[in-house]
Amino acid sequence: MIDYWVFALLAPVFFAVGNVIDNHVLHSRLRDPVSYNILTTWPSLPFAAAIFLFWRVSFAFNAWFVAGTIGFVFTFLFIMYTTAMMKEQGTNVVSVLYTGPLFVAVLAAVFLGERLDTVDYAGIVLIVASAFLVLYRRFDSKNRALGIMLVYALLSSSARIVAKSALESVDLWSYLFWFLVGGGIGSVVLAILWSRRFSVAWRQLDARTTSLLIATSTISTFGLILLYAAISLGAVSIASGLAAVQPTIVFLLTAVLVHFRPGAVPSERVSGRWADMRKIGAVLLIILGVLALTEA
Repeated sequence: MIDYWVFALLAPVFFAVGNVIDNHVLHSRLRDPVSYNILTTWPSLPFAAAIFLFWRVSFAFNAWFVAGTIGFVFTFLFIMYTTAMMKEQGTNVVSVLYTGPLFVAVLAAVFLGERLDTVDYAGIVLIVASAFLVLYRRFDSKNRALGIMLVYALLSSSARIVAKSALESVDLWSYLFWFLVGGGIGSVVLAILWSRRFSVAWRQLDARTTSLLIATSTISTFGLILLYAAISLGAVSIASGLAAVQPTIVFLLTAVLVHFRPGAVPSERVSGRWADMRKIGAVLLIILGVLALTEA
């Protein structure tokens, strides 16, 4: 089971790096969340092609229909993330996103029959608390960006429950193949519906922006592979709980960039003793939460 813990803890590292790149590009290079969504989906399609060439892809219902539908729907849901990332500090956006493990724990208990012990639930709560500790701005009814991400967290949590159910009867690589294919089809539909503004964004691409889009897509795809590998091997509640270390990793990466390269993440402002105390507190909560979940 060592692979399970490794996959679950490495996935948020990849996602966090992708979040920082997203933050930079959406605030300084490509200020169109829909076009950004399309352009970061297409570089993942070579991964689907590689899986098809080197793996015997399953055509079972839980593969082509379930995984393909989730991938297709997520292409549109992901617009919530890119829109929120444009309107709010990236650290805040990712922190609200990782209320998801609480939703996953409840949904997994109801629909999958997963039963965790008290220590495991305490670990999930501690890690999610670390995400909230990273928040700069108070969550209120006027902050639409964070409200959008709360809805996204609930919907993505539901998708993980469906994915776990499907992965009980479908191999990981077949699921990932159809998920990526569904996302590719969704991106084509988006490109058609958004054709006028997408064509403008396409013409404005330069070599540096294109390389950043490819980089964040590739990094996020590796994160996705690791996350679904963890979900396929063990409890989706614990895998999602461990993945909630992502906001603190984003916070640490952002703090370093703001200090050494202030213009790299223009939307972020990390300074002051309170920010340092929050960072230290979040790390401590994560350590305690991970120890509880792994029962170290």
